[in-house]
Amino acid sequence: MSEQRNRLRRKMEAKEFLLGGFVFSRDSTVPEVYAAAGFDFVIVDMEHGLNDVATAIAHVRASRASGIDAFVRVGGANLLDIPRMLDAGCDGIVVPHFGLPGAGVAEALQTMKYHPLGTRPTCTGVSAAAFGLGNFAACAEQANANIISVGLIEDRESVADIDGILDRKQVDWIMPGPGDLATALGVHGQLRHPKVEAAVDQIFAAARKRNQPIGMYINDPSELPAWHAQGAQFFVLSIDLKLLARSLQLAAASCRKAVQAAAE
Repeated sequence: MSEQRNRLRRKMEAKEFLLGGFVFSRDSTVPEVYAAAGFDFVIVDMEHGLNDVATAIAHVRASRASGIDAFVRVGGANLLDIPRMLDAGCDGIVVPHFGLPGAGVAEALQTMKYHPLGTRPTCTGVSAAAFGLGNFAACAEQANANIISVGLIEDRESVADIDGILDRKQVDWIMPGPGDLATALGVHGQLRHPKVEAAVDQIFAAARKRNQPIGMYINDPSELPAWHAQGAQFFVLSIDLKLLARSLQLAAASCRKAVQAAAE
């Protein structure tokens, strides 16, 4: 495990600005683009994106080669893939519906840590263990200390029990999921609805009370200052495909405007 893999934890402890983005694309060039653009991390998506185990691992490898940290967001159907993602060398796992009873998340989190902290299965012949060439005891100790778990708060039940959830200290960082919260609260797609904002405010208040590192998903950089003032310590700027769509839409509009101006 390289020194680079401690970077996000060091930056978080120093309260430095951290910026990431969701990667839905299956093209492993995308993390390289994020690295070149100056982002700190990517979140490879296996919940809503079309990434499978093979493409997620390709993203992790590309991230490591280009010097950017890589999380993997697993979906409910992918919880059992967490150990494989860690064996491939990802820097952390983003778990959806954190705190929701019966979702299997608590059990999944146990597979992120080696004994005595958890139940992560052991294999020395994987990338994270230098394919058997390193000291596995040292690798396991470093993995337990450095792998980052991120819990997404996305459900009414989790918001109602947010104090108890955070007191259990099952994850390193948390982040509200406004989209899922809007659905859970019956206001589909209305991320700025008062019900959603009240739920997010409740999550932030509980995090501040406990000095719990918390981040925020944003669709536009203009949203960042307000959440930073609320205590957000890391930010996830949209989704690669949404950013591409917006950029292409603006480019198309600019091209049409240029043609119209030339014709006048």
